Amino acid sequence: MANHKHTSRRKFIKGAALLGASGVLANPDLRGQNIALKQPKAKNLIFLVSDGMSMGTLSLAQHWKLMNKEQPLEWIQLLSRPDVVHALQQTNSYDSPVTDSAAAASAWGGGELVNNGVINISPSGDFNEPIFVQAKKANKSIGLVSTSRITHATPAGFLANAVSRDDEDAIAEQYLKRNLDVCLGGGLRHFKNNERDLIPAFLDKGHAICRDLKDLKNLTPRDQKVLGLFTDSHFPYRIDRDRLKGNSRLPTLETLLEVALEQLAANPDGFVLSVEAARVDHAGHDNDAAAILHEQLEFDRCIRIALNFLESNPDTLVIVTTDHGCGGCQLNAHASGYAETRHALERLKHFTVSLEEIAAKAISDGSLDKVYFEKSTGINVSQAKVRSFDAKINAGIQYPAGALADHFSEEFIKATAIGWTSHQHTAEHVDLAAIGAGSSLIPNYLRNYELNGIMRSALEI
Repeated sequence: MANHKHTSRRKFIKGAALLGASGVLANPDLRGQNIALKQPKAKNLIFLVSDGMSMGTLSLAQHWKLMNKEQPLEWIQLLSRPDVVHALQQTNSYDSPVTDSAAAASAWGGGELVNNGVINISPSGDFNEPIFVQAKKANKSIGLVSTSRITHATPAGFLANAVSRDDEDAIAEQYLKRNLDVCLGGGLRHFKNNERDLIPAFLDKGHAICRDLKDLKNLTPRDQKVLGLFTDSHFPYRIDRDRLKGNSRLPTLETLLEVALEQLAANPDGFVLSVEAARVDHAGHDNDAAAILHEQLEFDRCIRIALNFLESNPDTLVIVTTDHGCGGCQLNAHASGYAETRHALERLKHFTVSLEEIAAKAISDGSLDKVYFEKSTGINVSQAKVRSFDAKINAGIQYPAGALADHFSEEFIKATAIGWTSHQHTAEHVDLAAIGAGSSLIPNYLRNYELNGIMRSALEI
């Protein structure tokens, strides 16, 4: 594998120019470089990612929590601390102003801009050595946590190399070969399927195998390796998890983080850990306001867990960010006036089921259950509107949840005042907050690939 050589105490390269209207980056040598460390070394890294979080999503969750809990988000409270570095982060990939998660995570993990859909392989074909591989060479433990398939693009960007992000079977094999210590998420199908079974090989390497919440709680000793695969694909949305039959066996993202920290912290040489709230992005693709709200709130609770760990372990760097926006979620003024927006936002309480779940039931039944829809959303719809959606079902729908959101968009925005720009990723710059050892290395504006060199400098790897 051809690895790029990074040297410490090298200044950051000067950024990248955009070519014309295409936004494709001109300079092929866009790599994050180590820089001189000016504060104590970070033994540990906790990297928290709310995947696909537009600033509108953060604002939505903030307004909701202020209204319902009478306190701000942990993310907002974090930004109020004088010891926190706050930065605006650019998000484009090598070949587009709009990144996908593979290219975004590869920028962090490999220190170079790559094309969308690729995991840590440069446009020239070089294999970039991911930061978690470098951390492993420094005797640190490495961990990945996600509510998506754990072989999905964002977790993979910290540890794997792949020509295509879709080659998740091969990514699972790399996790085994590269000695991933803690692996918690969904995606069992890429570890065990009709063609092969990686579970015995993980057992041979000393991993405890966890399939449900009970297995996690029974882990002993607390310093062993863990492979936890709790769903065949992604986790259900948080709004659905406690309600759907059998989902009480699933751990929350908060529990996954707590277990990962307990297992990894035993290493005297430290650890690096990536934690992803993956389904924020998926809810953005679906234009599902209630689902995205509850996913973001779940992620926000993880920030407090990380900060509590930092208090007891000040040689830790905590980074809180997102890779890109998705959907362009925005809480707007309600049609009847600005003052009415508060009441519109409160109507999200009536949403008890994700659009994904409603659409899946409609596909399974062959028609949309009007009573179920109204009970799950608090929104009354006409029978004619239901029949026209049924016609779409009969014609075949590629993305049912998104189609449901589009079909009833007028009703949804009238009720909640929440609108969307698309079902796709956005090119917006995103927020980043950092605290702890090495955080002062982060400038107030940075390109995503530059974060790699900063993290390696902080960790001295």
